[in-house]
Amino acid sequence: MISFNKISSAIRYPGAYIEIDGSQAGLGDDIPAVLIVGQKLATGTAPAGEIVRLSGVNDAKLKAGDGSMLYEMVKRYREVDPVLDIYMLPYSDNAAGVQATGTITVTAAPTEAGTLALYFNGKLVSVPITAGMTVAAVATAITAAITAAGTAMPVTSAAVAGVVTNTARHKGTCGNNIDVRLGLYEETKPAGLALTINAMTGGSGDPVPGDLTAILGQQRWYRYIALGINDAATLAAWHAESQLRFQPPVQAGFRAFTAHRGDYAAAAAFGETKNYEHIANLSIELNPISTWEASATVCAAAATKLYNNPVESLEGTPLPGMIGKSYHTWTNANSLLFKGMSVMQISKNGSCSIKMLVSMYQFRADGSADDAYLYINTAEVDERIRYEQRIGANKRFVGTAAAKTNEGYRPGLRITTEDDVRAFLLSLYKNWLMREKGWVQAYEYYKETLIVEQDATNPSRFNYKDEPIILSPYAILAGRMQFRKAVPAY
Repeated sequence: MISFNKISSAIRYPGAYIEIDGSQAGLGDDIPAVLIVGQKLATGTAPAGEIVRLSGVNDAKLKAGDGSMLYEMVKRYREVDPVLDIYMLPYSDNAAGVQATGTITVTAAPTEAGTLALYFNGKLVSVPITAGMTVAAVATAITAAITAAGTAMPVTSAAVAGVVTNTARHKGTCGNNIDVRLGLYEETKPAGLALTINAMTGGSGDPVPGDLTAILGQQRWYRYIALGINDAATLAAWHAESQLRFQPPVQAGFRAFTAHRGDYAAAAAFGETKNYEHIANLSIELNPISTWEASATVCAAAATKLYNNPVESLEGTPLPGMIGKSYHTWTNANSLLFKGMSVMQISKNGSCSIKMLVSMYQFRADGSADDAYLYINTAEVDERIRYEQRIGANKRFVGTAAAKTNEGYRPGLRITTEDDVRAFLLSLYKNWLMREKGWVQAYEYYKETLIVEQDATNPSRFNYKDEPIILSPYAILAGRMQFRKAVPAY
C-alpha cells in the first residue's frame, strides 16, 4: 500500500488522481550570506545595530556614509568577491570614544620644487611643493591636499605653525591602526624638505557589540563574517555567539575573519590569549592597509574558496588590494601560527596572498595544547557535513512512522527503522561526502564505528554516533635526502 499526502483513500469518484511531491527533488543550496561588521558615520542612513541588505558598493556609501569604515570594507569585499550576497551590520561610534590623532611636523623647508607623496592606509595624497616655501606653508599645503582628497582619506587635517595634526574620522581604537608614511613606492621628496611623522595614537572606546543573538536573529544564516571592529571585547562577544550558533538547536554557525596590525611581539601577545575556533585573525604586521579593509579582503578571499571546497588549502589565495612592504621573519611567522594568528606571504612586487589561515583555537579547557580546530577549514567542513546529514534526513524521514526494525512491512509504507537511518548515513558518506565531494575518507572505518539506535524512552527518536574522518588542507612536504657519491654494492 502506497502512502499518499493529498489523495484520500475515501475517494470513489472515477478519475486519475496524481499528486506531485517535490520533497526529494532539491539538489542545490542557497547562495551564502556574508555579513560585514563595522562603524558607520553620522551621514549614513542605516540604523545602528540593525542588519541591512546591500545592493552594492554605492548602497553601502549611502547607508554607512562616504568615507566610513563600513563603506571601505564593502568596496574591498566586492573587489574580491562579486558573487555572494552581502549584508551590513553598522555601529555608530561610541559616544564616549576618543578619536586617534597623529602629527606630521615640517622640520626643514624645501630648497627645490617637487611633489611630496604621502600615504594614508596606502592611499596617495600628492602635495605640490615649491622652492622657498616656509615650513608653515608646507604644513598648510599638506592639510589642503588631505582635505582635497575628501572622504577617500581616513583622517581630517589641520595645520598650525608647521605642524599638521591628523584626526581619525572614527572614534575608537581603529584610528590607532591608520598607517601614515612617506614614499610608499620610493618616491623622492623635494630636496631640503624634512618631515617627522608621529604615528596615530590615542583612539579609544569601541562600539559595544550588543545582543548579537537578537541582532543576528534566526531567519538568515550568515556563513561568513568580516569583523572591522576587532578589539578584544568585540572578538570575545563574537566568539560566544559563534559557539551558540554552531551547536544545536541553531546549527547555523559562521566563520569570522579579522586582521591585526602590529609587530611580532604585539601579534603574539594578542593571539596567545584567545581561543576562538570560528575566528581567523590575519597578522598584517606593519603594512599599509587598514585592519578593517584587510578583514574584508581576507573574508572575501577565504569565503568563496571555503564555500566551493572546505577541505582545500587556502595557501596562495590572492589578497587583492593589499600592499606588502615588509613582513615577519620565517621564525616569527611560524611562531605566530602556534599563537592563533594567521599569516600571509608577500611577493617581490608587493602583492599579498594567504600563507596559512588558522583559527584562534589553541587549547583545551584545562589549558593543554589542542590543534583539533587548527585550520579554519575544520569547523567549516564539520558544519557542511552536518548540514548534508540534516537536510538529507529531513528529505528522507520527515512524515514517516518510526519502528525499531522492519518486521515485514508492506512496501510503500512510510516507516523509518534503525536500518534505514544507518543505510542513509552510510550512503551519504560513501557516495556523496567521499566520492562526489571529496571531504571525507576511510569508509570502512566509518561503517564499522557507526552506531544507530532507537531511543529507549522516546520511540519517535533515533540516536546515532558517527566518526567521519575529514580531509585536511595540504601544507607541508618533508623529505630526507641521503646522498651518496658512489654506487653501493647491493
